[in-house]
Amino acid sequence: MPLSRSILSPTDPLTAEEVDFRWRLAVRDRLAGMDLQPKGPVEGFGSVRELDLGDLLITDWVCPQAEGIRGSNFVRHDDDALVLLTAHTGRQIIETSDETVVLRPGTLLLMSTRATGRFVIPEHLTKRTVRMPMTAMSAFDTGGGVPGCLLLETSQSPLASLLQDFLMSMDRHVGRMSAAEIEGTRNALLVLIAGAIRGSRPDKLDSGFLQLLRRQMEAWILDHLTGGAIRVADLAAAYNVAPRTVHRAFASTGDTVQSVVRTHRLAAARGDLVNTNLSIAAIAYRWGFCDASHLGREFRREFSLSPSDYREAHGFA
Repeated sequence: MPLSRSILSPTDPLTAEEVDFRWRLAVRDRLAGMDLQPKGPVEGFGSVRELDLGDLLITDWVCPQAEGIRGSNFVRHDDDALVLLTAHTGRQIIETSDETVVLRPGTLLLMSTRATGRFVIPEHLTKRTVRMPMTAMSAFDTGGGVPGCLLLETSQSPLASLLQDFLMSMDRHVGRMSAAEIEGTRNALLVLIAGAIRGSRPDKLDSGFLQLLRRQMEAWILDHLTGGAIRVADLAAAYNVAPRTVHRAFASTGDTVQSVVRTHRLAAARGDLVNTNLSIAAIAYRWGFCDASHLGREFRREFSLSPSDYREAHGFA
């Protein structure tokens, strides 16, 4: 069961170099890889505290003045994930290739690890972040893929306000929860995040051919996960379109057919590990992996744990 744990505290007897190393490691592991440059004294860093819900990495940060750059090299080497950020005090300025946004109290920021850009923290900042793998989001309807960068104002979006309240209050209860309750809390948080993404999309996107086709094809994929290999040709035949159109539909959200299939297979396998007593070999066979070893390799790559270790840590069946 995940409990609150301090990664870095002002009371730790560490040198400035050790603090800097732990800070960079925490950013890489809890958010995403990037080049970091402190702009003030390292000794004024503060703290990093984690409170995870299974595969959702929730972190409280007390940050110094700093800046960072996330280039395409980091994107290529990082796992696909979505990061939610909310600020208590201070602000963080994020520049992507398309826009500049400011994280501050009263806002929620969603960013994909596919995005490149730079950020600046011009003053003392406290924030909470949630890093969720794309496998976690795959079971929830976001209205067609995830955004590269989305800023939500809680004063203008009741759902964003509810999401922020939920995110900021749950740590009062997690320490007393059973494994089943933690899984329910995880799923409730993902439902709110998916709803906030879906609600932010203009209605006109729903009538876009490629967006609509992609959503229909993803539903088809979910219905056929247990039926063996899923190929581009299968989707093209099912919807009477050319294979090139299939590729374009998934490319419209930065995906490929195989990346989406893999994500859904791993999400389904994770669900069985947590919720059932099925053997790992049976789970692998059920969700289209060659064998238990194949599932183990893919699962460890996504979750940094073997299936058996993940079940021991988070299962409740």
